[in-house]
Amino acid sequence: MTDSRLLPPSSPRFAPGDEVRVIRNVRDDGTYPGAARGDLLVRRGSVGVARDIGTFLQDQIIYSVYFHDENRLVGCREEELIGAGEAWTPGLFEFRDKVRSRAVLQVNGETMIEPGDDGEIVRVLRDHPGGSAYHVHFAVAPGRVFLVPETMLEECGGAPPSDASESGAPEKDAELYYRQRPRAFTRPEMRLLRHILVTFDDDGQKQNAITLLEELRDHILQSADRAAAFAAAALEHSHCPTALGNGVLGTIKPGQLFPELEPHAFSLAEGALSTPVESPVGMHLIFCERIHPPMTMSFEESKARIIAHLDGKRRRLRE
Repeated sequence: MTDSRLLPPSSPRFAPGDEVRVIRNVRDDGTYPGAARGDLLVRRGSVGVARDIGTFLQDQIIYSVYFHDENRLVGCREEELIGAGEAWTPGLFEFRDKVRSRAVLQVNGETMIEPGDDGEIVRVLRDHPGGSAYHVHFAVAPGRVFLVPETMLEECGGAPPSDASESGAPEKDAELYYRQRPRAFTRPEMRLLRHILVTFDDDGQKQNAITLLEELRDHILQSADRAAAFAAAALEHSHCPTALGNGVLGTIKPGQLFPELEPHAFSLAEGALSTPVESPVGMHLIFCERIHPPMTMSFEESKARIIAHLDGKRRRLRE
């Protein structure tokens, strides 16, 4: 998790009986009876009634919300809800929807995505300036995510073939496509990071958070196995849900962390720890477990994917 917008517990915003709207798709985490992990339980924009109020890990307010149309009682975090009467922009697409580019997308003047390229929504930006927008991963640009306005996308009617051996797209066209879009096949430096988050309400708590993280840092630096020591400290002390995963944020690329954290995280050597760093959600201690250097996929590695993509585009034009 790279964007943990956790705040200390406060008074619940909604009361039992209030009508609320969920602003994110709610999927089964493996605990909903009769559903499989990942199944869509409630679609973003659905309106329900708050029934009960509880907490999770002592720092997140959780509501049991009954959604009449779906006939489901689902747990929702407070940040996933707004009042049913508040302004709401629905948007055309949801997380994991398959989409297709309607226009050329360029980065610094270089064409990265062409009309007809297929992609998948990986994040919905409902409140983006200028209207709804999305983070989209396109199959022709592995490892890259693009910010795309809703007006530049359309529904994807089908997936291109994955078997290059059945393709009619000549190899020379695929190589030309590869040579013209070098950035689309380049993966930036990425880092496997862990963190410990300690939230605070006032200056006194902030100083206590700094002191705690400095003590934990000294202890971890003296440990023979820093990764194991950091994992144990995160599980015991971190206020972020990633504590349950031993503080693992994941394999992160530039642009995914809070701006306050990124310079520290990407200046660490492998196996090194930051000093306490402040972000909008609290104080952090960051551990760089592994560094994956930048990598460019070779044409041979990319060829099958490109040929399948070009063949799919040509077939759609004939339809």
